[in-house]
Amino acid sequence: MPTLDEPKLKSPHGVRVSLGHAREWNGVTVQAMELICEEGRVWHDISAPQPSINIVLEQMGGRVEPRTKINQPSPSNWSGAQHVDFVPSAMPLWGYSEGVRAIRTAKLLFDVPRLESLLGAEIDVHQLEVPRLRFYDDRIVKLGALLAAECAILGDDLSSLYGDGLTVAIVVYLLRLTRQRGENCSRGTLAPWQLRRATEYMTAHLSTCVRMRDLAQVTELSQSRFGRAFKASTGVTPHRWLLNARIALAQQLLLDGDIPLGQIAFLTGFSEQSHFTRVFRSIVGTSPGAWQRNRRT
Repeated sequence: MPTLDEPKLKSPHGVRVSLGHAREWNGVTVQAMELICEEGRVWHDISAPQPSINIVLEQMGGRVEPRTKINQPSPSNWSGAQHVDFVPSAMPLWGYSEGVRAIRTAKLLFDVPRLESLLGAEIDVHQLEVPRLRFYDDRIVKLGALLAAECAILGDDLSSLYGDGLTVAIVVYLLRLTRQRGENCSRGTLAPWQLRRATEYMTAHLSTCVRMRDLAQVTELSQSRFGRAFKASTGVTPHRWLLNARIALAQQLLLDGDIPLGQIAFLTGFSEQSHFTRVFRSIVGTSPGAWQRNRRT
């Protein structure tokens, strides 16, 4: 049955819920929130008594990250706008941001005994004791976005069945992901300095052509090895990472002024406005103009 209580922020500083919905399917409680942030540094407590996943679905401006201590940045292999945090039960954690106007999130809390009944098998709880912060996984982000959308639909039997299917999929995938992470968390990945160089290079060249050979050169790897290691480190290909970064910049430009779409396309590295619009729609789910009107409103 759906739960109607609006999600509450714990110990917030400079952030408030503008819209919140929560529902429960199959022992998974999903909290969908849109947060409005004040200027400067803001944070709120995102720890939970159960194992949980926090998904940043969308952010407008700035940077969002999880922190175990408010004044101490967490190490990360990902710098995209969307990201995922897997948080063990009762682990202290803060959602921290600077220069962000608004954030749209989905938080999933897992009732482990009910999940065991759901899956018909015992869950190795050791898989759920290792945190994994600020990473990207396309399937988890997409499933989280679908669940967040379903939270706003109450009393719909068809929606309930759909939510059941989505939660089963995300639980199975989460357990597979944590099992693989526990077996070997570093096989075939980039070293932190290599990932930093690659992402800094792409960020500095968002409006120009980026070649695989350039990324391989700055990380001192062959092109084939770099491509495999980058995806193992971030969950996406270098091309998809670059597209995500370009669209994130485009969103900031759409909010910051009245720059024509053609100029935004040029500034974010797209050859023409139609190409920019197609990519924006495929990643964000709507056109640049519609997204701009909605966010400004």
